[in-house]
Amino acid sequence: MLIEQGNNLTRVKRSNQAAIRRLVYHYSPVTRGQLASELGLTMPTITKNVNMMIQAGVVRELDALGGESKTLGRKVRPIELVADSRYFVGVEMRSTRRSVCVTDYRGEIAVYRIDNNLLVDYQENVDCCCRMIREAVEASGVSWEKIYGIGICVPGLVDSGDKLIRKNSHYDWEMRYLAKDFAAGLGYAGEISLENNASARAYGAQLFRRELLNGVTSFAYMFVSSGIACPIIYNALPDYGVAVGAGEAGHMVMDPEGPLCRCGNRGCLEALASEQAVIRSCHRAVNMGQAKTLSDICGGKEPSLKEILEAQEMGDRDVEAIVDTAIFNLALATANIDNLTRPDVILFEAEILNSQRNRDKFMEITDKNVYAGTADRTRFEFLPTDPLSGARGGAAVAIRVNLESEII
Repeated sequence: MLIEQGNNLTRVKRSNQAAIRRLVYHYSPVTRGQLASELGLTMPTITKNVNMMIQAGVVRELDALGGESKTLGRKVRPIELVADSRYFVGVEMRSTRRSVCVTDYRGEIAVYRIDNNLLVDYQENVDCCCRMIREAVEASGVSWEKIYGIGICVPGLVDSGDKLIRKNSHYDWEMRYLAKDFAAGLGYAGEISLENNASARAYGAQLFRRELLNGVTSFAYMFVSSGIACPIIYNALPDYGVAVGAGEAGHMVMDPEGPLCRCGNRGCLEALASEQAVIRSCHRAVNMGQAKTLSDICGGKEPSLKEILEAQEMGDRDVEAIVDTAIFNLALATANIDNLTRPDVILFEAEILNSQRNRDKFMEITDKNVYAGTADRTRFEFLPTDPLSGARGGAAVAIRVNLESEII
């Protein structure tokens, strides 16, 4: 009976501290009274936990509100998170790129590393990432004792609970216990978390882009790269929610008679509108003697997406037709996602939509296909492409775990 009571007290303490940390993280500076009112906890419970966090250096008191108090009693002093009290490592591991960053509690990057070499082999990737992590932590000047978690994100289906890569149609990285392999490679005994790379980006936006998501309770994150994913987060505040489902928008079937997708189905969105789909179509056009401007730019070799968008800007009609087809399918899929889920906001990270021409085309098609029967319109936000968005998202995953689990 005593053991059960102790376990219950531990769970209550963890729950109370997690709730307090979340609110301080998202809304600081806040007062103890605001925390008590929002969480429905007593002032003694709030005061006890906040004082422990102050002693641990996680939060700090600010000057009293309104200057000098004109009444008897204790001045009201708000508290805020101490950003440099905790550091985290974020990692994105893909065959075409590995990125690592060391961030503080607020996601501010202290040091980063990027490796763009092609590494398909799983163990080579793990070894390379571990080496990059050690280099980044050493360069940051942050001691390993202040690294409170490592968050790793990868493409494909992952089990974040078991920290397992379940399926990845791009490479042979299936049924891999990634966190264990990183712990062994680093000799790190702290918390290592695993998440899908698109979901990690969504968590990164939620924690680090508060100006875009202020007051938002649900949002989707459309990530277009070699694949396409769109995780959706509900109940974003105050508990900051979790991604719903796998977010594999890229395997939404758009045309059952369309091109073969890597998953084995035909006409998936990924096979029609991903970066690789656009590159393949443009390379095919070059090989057929079409897309003359693009051919001159890339020298007849497989073009990069950057070269394709450059040729489009220069008026290559063949390239324009290929890009427009991809944008049409991407916009149609987005309209369907919007019609079905109706989030408050959809964030887009897609290099193909960095062009204003392509963005206007995308919005025209989306608007035409979004159901107009509801009063509230989903807000669309286009994010600049960032080679560190995945790694920073990995750090966000580690921070979320820390906010939930650390007991002081």
